[in-house]
Amino acid sequence: MNTMIVMYNLAEDQNEKDFETWLNEIDIPAYTKMSSMRNPTYFRAAALRGEGKLPPYKYVVVIEIDSPEAVEREMADPVWEVFIADIESRITDATYMTATKIAP
Repeated sequence: MNTMIVMYNLAEDQNEKDFETWLNEIDIPAYTKMSSMRNPTYFRAAALRGEGKLPPYKYVVVIEIDSPEAVEREMADPVWEVFIADIESRITDATYMTATKIAP
């Protein structure tokens, strides 16, 4: 199983409460309609260990994916254009990383 890890901050016009409500009501349910991605797990970053500083990203999501290519194909479908635009209007500084699990 491959994994996508996405790290991002909120856009300036977003607040945590409204964004997290949107995550639970819109974003997370959308994964049930996707064939290439599933089981998103969201984290709100709090601090950098031992440094007393804020992390560079406020949010991290870990998503199981079939493959990076399958995600790209599915997200290129016009059905997802509005959904992607909605997400992108709410976040900034996004970094998308794919990874392969090597140990339990």
